[in-house]
Amino acid sequence: MDKPFRCPGICEGCGRCLASGLNAGAGDRKTKIIAYPENFTADPGSGLAVAFDMGTTTLAGMLWDAEQGRQLGTAVKTNPQRKQGADVISRITYCAGSPEKLMQLRMELADAMNEMIQEMCLKTGRQAADIRKAAVCGNTTISHIFAGYSPEGLAFAPFPPAYEGTLRMTGRQTLLDLPEGAEVTVLPGIAGHVGGDITAGILASGIMDMQGLTVFIDIGTNGEIVLADEGRLLVCSTAAGPAFEGASISRGMRAAEGAIEKVSIEKGLVDIRTIGNREAIGICGSGLIDAVSQMLNAGLIDERGRLAAGYEWASKGFDRNLSGRLTEEDGRRQFVLACTAGGDDIAITQNDIREVQLAKGAINAGVELMLGKIGKNAGDIRRVVIGGAFGNYIDKAAAVNIGLLPEVPEEMIVSAGNTAGAGVSMAMVSRRAMELAEEIPSLATHVELAREPDFQEKYLTSMGFRR
Repeated sequence: MDKPFRCPGICEGCGRCLASGLNAGAGDRKTKIIAYPENFTADPGSGLAVAFDMGTTTLAGMLWDAEQGRQLGTAVKTNPQRKQGADVISRITYCAGSPEKLMQLRMELADAMNEMIQEMCLKTGRQAADIRKAAVCGNTTISHIFAGYSPEGLAFAPFPPAYEGTLRMTGRQTLLDLPEGAEVTVLPGIAGHVGGDITAGILASGIMDMQGLTVFIDIGTNGEIVLADEGRLLVCSTAAGPAFEGASISRGMRAAEGAIEKVSIEKGLVDIRTIGNREAIGICGSGLIDAVSQMLNAGLIDERGRLAAGYEWASKGFDRNLSGRLTEEDGRRQFVLACTAGGDDIAITQNDIREVQLAKGAINAGVELMLGKIGKNAGDIRRVVIGGAFGNYIDKAAAVNIGLLPEVPEEMIVSAGNTAGAGVSMAMVSRRAMELAEEIPSLATHVELAREPDFQEKYLTSMGFRR
C-alpha cells in the first residue's frame, strides 16, 4: 500500500496513530489530522503565513513559520454561516439577489477567521503583523462568499461559477485583518460544486502519482468523488446531505465530547463509546455509521432499511434485551442506544436510517457511475482514499458494510486525514505545489451526475443494504 503521508510534528502524543503514521492527537479532530506527503518541503520564505480550510460546517486554520518551513499551530471554529442553513444551497438561497445578505455572510466568515488568526498567534507567541501571505480553500459556494462573488448561479444547472481559476486578493479585499501588502490566494475550484477544497485534496493525497485505479472520496454535506487512473482524473459531486455531520439526525451532533462515536451489538448487549469518555449526549457521524452497520448485522434493519418493531422482534424469539430497545416515539419506530442522566433516549429512528440511505446511496451511485465512465468496476479498484476529518474516524468495515464505501478489502482503504487543510498549506508555502494546484482543474474531467441518464436508477438501487 502507498503511504504518502507524514506527521507535521505538532500533535500532542496521545498514541492514536493512523496506519499512515499520523497521530490524531487530542482535542479538535479537523486540525489534528493534517498530514503532508513524505517528500514535501516548503520553500524558504520570511515572516508568517496562514492557511484556511473553509468547511461548510467547520473552519480550520493553520499558522506557518515561513522561514523555518514548519507548521506552528492550528485553530478551529464552527462556521458561523450554519445558522443560515446546514448546506450550501440554503446559504445560496439566503443571499441570492441581496448584496446586503451576501456581505453579512462574508463578514461572519471573515470575523471568525480573524478570531482564529488572533488565537493562533496568541498560542504560539507570534504577531499577526508578521503575516506575509495567506491561502484559503473551500467548496465553490464558500469560496464565492469569501471573495465577495454572488453564488446564486450555483443553485441551478449547469451551476456556472461567477469566476474561474485562482484568485489573488489583498487582506482588505477579503476583510481579513492582515498587514498591508499581504497577499491572499483562493485556490481554484474544478466545477460548480467541486471546489478548491477538492483541488487541495488531490494535491495533498498524491493520488495523481499512485499506480492503479484510485478512488478518492471526501465525505461531507457534498460527497465529492475523484477517480485517478493512469493520468486520468474524473470528478463529481453528490448531494449526500448533512446526515454524517449530524444536522439531519434526530440526536445528531458534531464530533465533540459526549458524542457516541462507536457502537457494538453482541449477544443482545449494546456497547457504546463516546468522545472523551463522557456521558452520551448525542451521536456523531462515525457513531451513526457504526450503529446502522451493527443494527443491520443483528437483523434489526432489513435490506430495504426498514427498522423492526419490538413486537415483531419478540415474536421471532430473538433476544428480549434488544426488543426492549425497539420503541416508538410519536408514532415513529426507533432503537435506543443509550439514555442520558435526565432520562432522555438517544436513539436511531426510522427517519435517521432513511437519511443514511439517502447519503450513502448518493455516494455509492456516484462511484459506480464514474467507474462505468472509464469502463471499470469495483474489482478494478486498487485503493480507496478517504479525505476529510470525518472519514478519518469512521470504521472502514462498517462503512463498506452499509455500502457507503466500495466493496473492497479493508486494507485497500486509506484514511488520509484533512487533505483540504494539508493541500492549501502546501500550496501556500511551496511554489511548485501552487503551480500544481492551479493545473489540477485543467487536468480533471467533471461529470455532472444530474445529467447522466443512469444516475437516478443507480441512486435508487444504491439506497438498499447488501445482504
